[in-house]
Amino acid sequence: MFKPFLRVLAAMMLALGIGSAAHGAVPLEGCFASLPPASGDAERVLAPPPVWDCTSPQNRLGTGDFAARLLFAPVKADPANPLVLRFASVWQDRAKFVFRYADGTTASLAFSSWQASRYMTIGAIFELPVPTHKAPLTAIHVEIKDSANLRGIVLGATLMTRSEADRLTGWLIALYAGFAGLILALVVYNLAFWVALRHRFQLVYALMAASLAAYTFTSSGAALLVFSNLDNNDRLRINYLLLYFSGVLGLAFIRAFFGRAVFTPRLRRYCDVVSGLALSGGVAVALLAPWQFWLLDRLFFCAGLALLSCIFPIVWNAWRSRNRYFWLFMLSWGAPVAVSMARLAHGFNLIGYSFWLDNGNLLALGGEVLFSTLLIVARLRELSDERDDARAHAKLALRLANSDPLTGLLNRRAFLEQAIGRAGRFRLMLIDIDHFKAINDRYGHDAGDEMLGSIAQTIQACRPRDALAVRLGGEEFALLVPMSHQAECNPERILAAVRDGAMPYDVRVTVSIGFAEGQIATEADWRRLYRLADSALYRAKADGRDRACRATDFAASAVA
Repeated sequence: MFKPFLRVLAAMMLALGIGSAAHGAVPLEGCFASLPPASGDAERVLAPPPVWDCTSPQNRLGTGDFAARLLFAPVKADPANPLVLRFASVWQDRAKFVFRYADGTTASLAFSSWQASRYMTIGAIFELPVPTHKAPLTAIHVEIKDSANLRGIVLGATLMTRSEADRLTGWLIALYAGFAGLILALVVYNLAFWVALRHRFQLVYALMAASLAAYTFTSSGAALLVFSNLDNNDRLRINYLLLYFSGVLGLAFIRAFFGRAVFTPRLRRYCDVVSGLALSGGVAVALLAPWQFWLLDRLFFCAGLALLSCIFPIVWNAWRSRNRYFWLFMLSWGAPVAVSMARLAHGFNLIGYSFWLDNGNLLALGGEVLFSTLLIVARLRELSDERDDARAHAKLALRLANSDPLTGLLNRRAFLEQAIGRAGRFRLMLIDIDHFKAINDRYGHDAGDEMLGSIAQTIQACRPRDALAVRLGGEEFALLVPMSHQAECNPERILAAVRDGAMPYDVRVTVSIGFAEGQIATEADWRRLYRLADSALYRAKADGRDRACRATDFAASAVA
């Protein structure tokens, strides 16, 4: 069952140049020499320069014009599957390639920075067709004009067949297309959730992902394939700017995600300063290059080193605070940080160029966005739980503030807040326990409290869903019922439920009810309705208790 996985892994290794030697690709070594500024014709590069340097790193020669001689054993090309020369894109104004064959014939090919789209392929790799000749190819001479030579003059030069190059390009297109689709999905996903939930880290992450997509679009060379008139050196300018803009947004996402628990005031100030330096470095290279390019490049990578240094106190603070997302964060950002460190080492010329180093960030960033999605989902789950807990506590607090602690019914304040202003007609029933003082005197106040709780439960059992039940004070309760429910919740039902209900100490308990009907749109309406119902309650008690009495016209006139 591992065979499909191994095939995919082998294909990815081929796409990154690891398996190229096994498939016929020929990595080329080279010798280099500086040229006087006036040189520039094909004959000059065909003639041996005064001094070839075949051992020193290319960047030791500084900036300027250069000649190169690529070294390889003679290669006989198949006309049906010709050779191509592939090499990495670097900052230079013009390049001229002269191909020399065993019979002494030559062929040349030249292009400038603004014509780079002719030969650019995905991965920011130049792919030059080698003219087919009956004699074997024995040498390739190169002349470079105005090379910045920050890390090399001709990097990653490789000879391979057209079929091999097409296969490699196909895998790279698949990888970059997959990455682009993943980034697009994450941008839409996080923007949609940000619109709904308004968590700042989602917006920052969407911006970071969009910036990474823009950076990948330019760094992969796809920008030249889409905009054929774009100068390759201008593409590199944009790369400098977008790289650190993405890094600053990544740092802003981490800061918004972890919050103040990890980002202490000192760390926040440090990250702000470093972010400013990084953006300044990117802008400086984009605007000023190639003026003082070596210095600008060193300052740029020093700012990148400072930006990367923020990760270490972040990791330390997250570890020390026992942040629950520490290991998921390490899993998400470990690979991009490692690749960034390797690219910084290459920027400082501590390690050489490799195809893996130049394109490995794609896989690292792909892993980061996948694991960061899990990180964001976990954080959203935590925030959702916190929100639910907060709502539950708020509901509980509101319930406690609005309820009578002994019976659980609404207290008088909450009842009036919810009752006054309701539209429609209502029946207000005032319910008073008969001879409650005698119960307290005979059985004690604890038994009286139990009795109040039992009566409250009985009233609740008779209460329709949209009715309000309240303990007004002492042994007096009230039930406010919409007239639409008068049939199912009437005074006689409550009287019967109290008589038949199980009470503490098997005491037989009855209640008296006075009720009135009317509106409660205003506080004046409420006072009038209450006076009517209270008058009816007084009449029920005077007539012998254990009964209900409705407010009548005579009661209204008496109250008036």
